[in-house]
Amino acid sequence: MLLEGALDGREWLTSQTARLIDCLAEAVTTADRLALVRSIVRFKGGRMERAELPLQITDEILNSLSRFGLAVTDTSVRLLDERDSRAPKGFWAAQDLDVSLRRYQEHLPPDALLLRHTQYSDYRSEGQKAAVHSLVTMPKGASLMVCLPTGSGKSLLFQLYAAWMREEHPGSCVVVITPTVSLAMDHERTLSLIPGLTGSRALVGGMDAAARADLVDAFRRGEVPVLLISPEIALGSIRDHLVEAATDPEEKLGSLQAHLSAIFIDEAHIIESWGRTFRPDFQRLPGLVEELRSRNEDLRCVLLSATLPPSARDVLRTSYSSARGWAEVDGASPRSEFDIVIEGYDDAQARLQALDFVLDRAPRPLIVYTTLAGDEGEEERGTRDLRLSAAELFGRLKDRGYQRIALFSGEVTSNLERNQIVLDWAADKIDVVVATSAFGMGVDKSNVRSVVHACLPDSPARYYQEIGRAARDGRQGLAVCLFTDANKDNVRDDVTHARSTATSSWITSDVAAPRWEAMIRSSSNNRWVADKRRISIDLDAMRLGLTISNDRNRRWNMSILNLLQRARSLDVISCSQEPGRFIWDIEIREPGLLAHDLGEIWDRAFALRDAEQARAGREVVMFIQSHRVRKTLASSFGSPPVAFAVAARHSDERESFSN
Repeated sequence: MLLEGALDGREWLTSQTARLIDCLAEAVTTADRLALVRSIVRFKGGRMERAELPLQITDEILNSLSRFGLAVTDTSVRLLDERDSRAPKGFWAAQDLDVSLRRYQEHLPPDALLLRHTQYSDYRSEGQKAAVHSLVTMPKGASLMVCLPTGSGKSLLFQLYAAWMREEHPGSCVVVITPTVSLAMDHERTLSLIPGLTGSRALVGGMDAAARADLVDAFRRGEVPVLLISPEIALGSIRDHLVEAATDPEEKLGSLQAHLSAIFIDEAHIIESWGRTFRPDFQRLPGLVEELRSRNEDLRCVLLSATLPPSARDVLRTSYSSARGWAEVDGASPRSEFDIVIEGYDDAQARLQALDFVLDRAPRPLIVYTTLAGDEGEEERGTRDLRLSAAELFGRLKDRGYQRIALFSGEVTSNLERNQIVLDWAADKIDVVVATSAFGMGVDKSNVRSVVHACLPDSPARYYQEIGRAARDGRQGLAVCLFTDANKDNVRDDVTHARSTATSSWITSDVAAPRWEAMIRSSSNNRWVADKRRISIDLDAMRLGLTISNDRNRRWNMSILNLLQRARSLDVISCSQEPGRFIWDIEIREPGLLAHDLGEIWDRAFALRDAEQARAGREVVMFIQSHRVRKTLASSFGSPPVAFAVAARHSDERESFSN
C-alpha cells in the first residue's frame, strides 16, 4: 500500500514547484537562481513558460544559461539535450523525472495509545508499530534495541514515551543521547511543536552560561520533558544532575520534581565506530546507564538506529543487556526511492569537473558530503593528495557564485551558527549544505532531492545513513558518488582514505601494555565498594618516553580503557573533568588486571580487537569493491548504471517483550 495521505503525482509536483518558486523569488545570485530554475523546469517536464517564473532575464543570466543546461526563447525556458563528457555515466537516466510515489509501506491503523499521546493518525510501518508496542510492554529496568530504516519514524518512540510517562507523573522526563548538534537542534525544533512536549530542550556546548544554568534548573524542576544531550555532556557537567533526576522525587527537595524514567540513545550504531576512535565517551555510556539504574532500578534504556551491522549489534548486546529483560525490533524495508550514480576517477581534476557539472544540475535541495572537514589546501596536503575537504568545496561553490549555501562541519564550532543552519535549512532559506557526517544524521527534511558524495564513505552504514537524508517523502531522490581512485602507490585518494579510516586507529598491544602500566602507577583512590575494587585513573598518565600529555595522549588512554571494558575486564563507572584534571573511575572485573603479568588478559582483549578490526576491514573492502564494480560495468558497456534500491540488511525476526 502507498504511503497513507500521500499526494498524487500532480498535486506533489504542484506543491514542490511552488516551494522552489518561493526560493527563486528570494535568490540573489545568478548561480542560485539558475540552479533553482533548472529544478523547476525539470518538475515541469523539461519546458515551461517564461511568464511562470519570477525571473528577469538579464545579460548575465543569458550568458550563464549553458552552464546549467538551460535555453531560453522569447516565451519559454527549457532543458538542453546535453551530451557532455563531464557527466558521470548514468547521470542522465538517473535525473529523468519520475513523479511516482516510490516508497511502498503498509498503512497500519492507529491504536488508543497512538491517538491518546500523539497527533498521528496511523503508524508508518509494521516495524514502527512493533517498536512502540515493545516499548510500552518492556519490563521496568529492561533494555530495547530498535533498528528501523531512515525516515520510518524512530523519533516517535521517545516522543510517545515522554508523553505517556508525563501523564502518570508530571515531572517525568527522558534523556536522549544524540551524536551531533544538528540532530539535537532538529529534535528540539520538532518537539517544540508537539503539545505537552514544548518544553523539551537541547543542551549543547557553547551555550551562554546563564541560558545553560536556566535550562539545567528547569530540567531539575521537572519542566523539561525531553532533554537532548551529547555523550560528552552527559558524562561531564550534567552527570550529577542526571543522577539526581534518576533519584526518587520523594528523596529530594520539594522543588526538584524531575524523575528520569528512560534514556534513549539515538543513532546507536556509531557507539561501536565513533566510540572506538575519536569520541570514546560513546563507549562509556553503559557505565552511565548502570549508575543511573543504581538510583532508579526501573530505568529503561532504548537504543535506536537505522543501520546496525553485526559488529555494532555485538557491542550493543554486550554493553546494554539487562537482567530485567532485553529485546530487539528489526524492521526491514527496501529504500527504492533512489536513482544511484557511482563514478570513480583517476585524478582529482577530472572528479572536480564532474562535480561542478553535477552540482550545477542536481535537483534542489541538495546535500554534498565530504570526509575531510578542514580547510587544508593543496599546498599543505601535497599534489599527490586527491581528496577534497568540505571547506575547499564550500569555497569553490562560493567562487562559482552560490550564496544560498552553508558549510556544516567540525570547522564550524559556533553552536549559534550551527543552530541557524538547521533552522534555515528547514525553512528553505538554504538550497545546498556542504557537510561532513556531522550534519544530517537523523535530520528530517522531507523534500531533499539530491545527495552527492565528493568522497567514498568509509562504510556501508555511513553511505546508507547519508543518502537516506534524501527522498524522505517517498519520492524520487538522486544519489551521486564521485570518488578518486588512482590505485597508485604514495597517492592519497578517497579509496585509500576510506580503507584507512575503517581499519586504522586501533590500539596495538605493544602500545597498550606500557600505557596501562603508566595509568596504574599514577592511579589513586584505590578502594573497595562492596566486593568490587575501584580505582581512579588519571588520563594524563604518560608511558615511558613521553614528556608531555595532550589530548592525543588522553584519547589513546581512553581507547585502552574502552577496549578493556569491551573485553569485560573492567567497567568505566564515572569521570571527572575538572580544570586541568581528567579522571576516570573504573571498577575492576578481572583481578589479574593489577598483576605484573597480563599476558592472558591482553591476549583475550586483543583477540577481540583483532576480530573487530578484521570485520571492519572486510566490510570496507566489500564496499569498495561494490563501487568499483559499478564503475567498471558502466565503463565497459557504455550504458548507465541501473538505478537500484538500497535495503538495510536486517533480520526478519521481531521479538517483543509481550511475546
